[in-house]
This record gives sequence, C-alpha cells and structure tokens, in this order.
Amino acid sequence: MRQMDLTNAGAFSGANLENARDHNRRVTIETLRVHGPLSRADVARITGLSVQTTSNIAEELIGASLLLEKPVSSLRGKPPKILSINPDGAYSIGLQLDHNWLIGVLLDLAGVRRGEIMVPVDSPNPQSGLAALEEAARQLVADAHVQFEQICGVSVVMPGPFEVDSLASDGPTILPGWADVAVADRLAERLNLPVSVENDATAAAMGEHYFGVARRHRNVVVIFVGTGLGGGILINGQPYRGAFRNAGEIGHLTVYPDGRRCYCGNQGCAETYLSVHAAYEHLGYEKTPPTYDELLHRLHTGERQFDTWMDKAAAVLRLLVVNLENMFDPETVVVNGFMPYPVLAELERRALPLPPSISSRQRRETPRVILGAAGLEVAALGAAVLPLFYSFGHLTPVSAAMPLKT
Repeated sequence: MRQMDLTNAGAFSGANLENARDHNRRVTIETLRVHGPLSRADVARITGLSVQTTSNIAEELIGASLLLEKPVSSLRGKPPKILSINPDGAYSIGLQLDHNWLIGVLLDLAGVRRGEIMVPVDSPNPQSGLAALEEAARQLVADAHVQFEQICGVSVVMPGPFEVDSLASDGPTILPGWADVAVADRLAERLNLPVSVENDATAAAMGEHYFGVARRHRNVVVIFVGTGLGGGILINGQPYRGAFRNAGEIGHLTVYPDGRRCYCGNQGCAETYLSVHAAYEHLGYEKTPPTYDELLHRLHTGERQFDTWMDKAAAVLRLLVVNLENMFDPETVVVNGFMPYPVLAELERRALPLPPSISSRQRRETPRVILGAAGLEVAALGAAVLPLFYSFGHLTPVSAAMPLKT
C-alpha cells in the first residue's frame, strides 16, 4: 500500500515536464477554489498560463471528474462556459487521536465539511486505537454516502514527537505503546487507502490556515495547548516539519532552567506549566479527566489554586510567543487546542502586554497573538486538508502559487 510522503519537498528538486503539469493542475484547481467559478480565459489570466495550456488542463480535469464546466445564461451570442470545482470529485478524511477523544472529519474537494464524528476514548493502545480509527473512517464514509474509491487519502494526527526514544517511550502526554507502531502502514492495510501520520500541532496550523483565523496569513506559528503542548509552523503557506517531522516540539523548550522536572529528563519544559495535563496536575489530579468542565468551573469561581496556575501558565505563554516571534518572524502567533476557549482567552489576557521582539512594530495590521477560531476539530480539519493538499492543490492563496511553464 502506498504511503503518502510527508517529508519536506527538496529545495533543489528539478521540475521536469510531468512535475510542471502536476503543479499547473494544482494551481488551476486552487484558483477555482479561491476565486469561484471562472471561464478558461479568466483562469489563464489569473494563473499566467497560456490559454492553450489552461484549456488542455481543463479538459484533463473535466475528464477526471475533478472540474465541472457549464454554460451560463447570456443576453446575446453563444452562452459562455464556466469552470468550477466538482465537490464530489474527491474526498479526504482527517482523524485525530488523543488521550480522551477521537475526532474525525470528511471534506469534499471544495473543502466543505461533509461529515464529522467525535468518540470518547481512554488513552487507547495500538490495538484498540487502530480499530477505533478504522471504524471512524468507515463510519464517516457511510454517513456521507460516498464510495471508498472516491477517498484520495486519510491523514491521522497524534501527539508527537515521533521516533524519539527519550521523549516518546513514556510520559503523561504521550499515548502509551505507540512509539514503534507503523500507524500509516497498518491503517492503510485495514482501509486499502493512502494513509499519512501527522503531528497534531502541524495539523492544527493547517486547520487554522484553511478554516480559522489564519486564512489571510502565510507565515504563522500555532501554539497548540492539548494534553501536552505543541507548535505548528507554516512558512510561506507550507507546513514545516523539520528533518524528522518533529519541528515545533515547543512543549520541551526549556523555559525555566531550574524548573519542574519533566518526564523527558530535562527541567523546566514548557508543557509542565502550560498544557491541559499541567493544569489538572496542579489541581491535584493524577490523571487528566475526559472532559474539561472542571477547568471552566475553577475559572468562573476564581478558585485560588487554579488562579495560581493561570498566572504561571500565562508567563510561559508570554515567553513562548516572544521566542517564537524572534525565531520565525511570523505574521502572528495563533493559540488554540483542547483547552476550553474561555481559559485560553484568560491566558492570553494575562500574557499581555508582550515584551519587545522583532514583531514589535507600530504599523501592525494583525495582533501579535490571536485565539484560534476552528474549534476542537481544528487538528482533524487540518488533517483532512492534507490529502487534498498533496493531491490537488496547495490550499493557500493563489497569488503566491506561480505556475510552471510547460
């Protein structure tokens, strides 16, 4: 079973004729997704492709049922034909597996949500987790009344890091027993579909970029406050993963050199202060509950012990934002995750004002920190975008997607 390649595209890869054709097909689809139905001439004008190249690509995509072309009413002459994306041309599935929840989303080719599922789990092991992932995917397909042959791929998001023995073998924020499991291969065998595995924070960045507050931004860092703490990085609209898919592991950045002991063996790691697990640990819980109502209750009642944690977590958030700004020079830093939105909003409020950084410019059009708007499904939504991203388009603003000449 073919597994989708999630490594970063080589900066020195040549663009042969076939690569150029693939790229131009993606640009054509993305142009129609962003701008809506267009004539072939309009597509050629926006993309910079020749009219003949655009026409050839349109015929190919229509033949593959990825585009539709219909005449529109006209008061004079021959009615013009307009190209549009065929929403039913392909579908993709995003699945997020965490300690307490399995969340699934099915998108059509136009990026419209056609199905979703949320199932409670309890720190699933590989056997129960793979079965739950398979069942969720099949349920999404059945509920949407589509065929498996129309699914271009499945992307699974899980807490990282991946293939790092000292960090992935144990710990309260790591799913137990998954360190050596070839998740993509095993789920691909069960579903007979291409499957990829992605870091949850990277997927959350894609979710905000496509569905949330980062739709107008191409250089963004996401701070994902889940059971642990992760960072998603978009550079020029592309997810950055690093050499081994672990870029953005901000949960293990040292924020206090002599701070609390972390399960990774270091001291003062950020996620020991800022994460859902850290909040509950501070409140005396040995295990993170499956629902986070207690955090909301403590926030609304102004409970002293929770207030103390909020101050410490906000201080860590402040440190992270400034360091990430100085490191990546993003347009903005987005904060999202499983943490209840009112708690995130209060953490943001307490983190302000931010210390100076390279982002401290007077003529900013976007705040340095904004709260995510894609909801609890943000990582599953981002995961569902990825198969479409690799198969049919960059799913980023077209102005930066320059065509390759054939």
